[in-house]
Amino acid sequence: MIRVTPIQTGTVSIRPHHHCGEAGKGPIRRKIDMLLDEDWVEDLPIYTYLIEHPEGNFLVDSGDTAENTAKDYLPAWHPFFRHGVIVKVAPGEEVGDQLRGMGVDPSVDLKALILTHMHHDHAGGLHHFPHTPIIVARENFLLANSWKGRIFGCLPQYFPRWLDPTLIEFSDRPFGPFPQSYPLTKDGNVVLVPTPGHMRGHLSVIVRSPDVTYCLAGDSTYDERFLLEELVDGVTYDVELSKQTLRQITALGQQEPTLLLPAHDLRVPERLSKGLCLPRKPVRRAT
Repeated sequence: MIRVTPIQTGTVSIRPHHHCGEAGKGPIRRKIDMLLDEDWVEDLPIYTYLIEHPEGNFLVDSGDTAENTAKDYLPAWHPFFRHGVIVKVAPGEEVGDQLRGMGVDPSVDLKALILTHMHHDHAGGLHHFPHTPIIVARENFLLANSWKGRIFGCLPQYFPRWLDPTLIEFSDRPFGPFPQSYPLTKDGNVVLVPTPGHMRGHLSVIVRSPDVTYCLAGDSTYDERFLLEELVDGVTYDVELSKQTLRQITALGQQEPTLLLPAHDLRVPERLSKGLCLPRKPVRRAT
């Protein structure tokens, strides 16, 4: 049996131009727009995902920590953290507590924790997994631990001292529309693919079950509508690269029934309960 279960670890509030940048604007202008915003989008969920697979349980992302709500947790020198994000995580909402409530011991019942990337709302719960193998793309880990990583939304000062993840690099092994991949399970049904744009070294997790394929997309897109309309967030470092990632995910949905599961999409529960796959374009037949 293969099953994917979302675990909501609190919410995050962001600015409209963070959620979706304006067409025709590059990365720098998009960041300026984010800082000039005065409105907020509706509180968005912070999802992690539990993958149950015959070879073991895998967790995708660790969510954020309740400490993020404490005064002075986020660096006051950083304009984004000062102006552009509000995280709300109650202590019992942290991923370790929720896993234990599901009967999953995070210290012994996970084969690996996979990080799509190391922004604070994806790596803030690392302290729950001192005995769990952790997997992240090498490029993303190196960036997250640099001064550029601090500028671009990472908090390496809070990474656990014991953190020593497996750093992967993708091989030229095509998987569907993705030219590179990294197989995680022996049966080939759980595969990591590069989905850069939101952050360097960002990856997504593809899970094939007998009935449907799940695309655990991290922050490749915040919303299925943005994916389908090729609308890119304000955080991107390369708009065209982000659009290429969106096209590859969309192409996966054309090739096989695919449920899109980003980290902050409000419609994830509905999509899962109703089996709402990415829309597939009808095949034109020659006349």
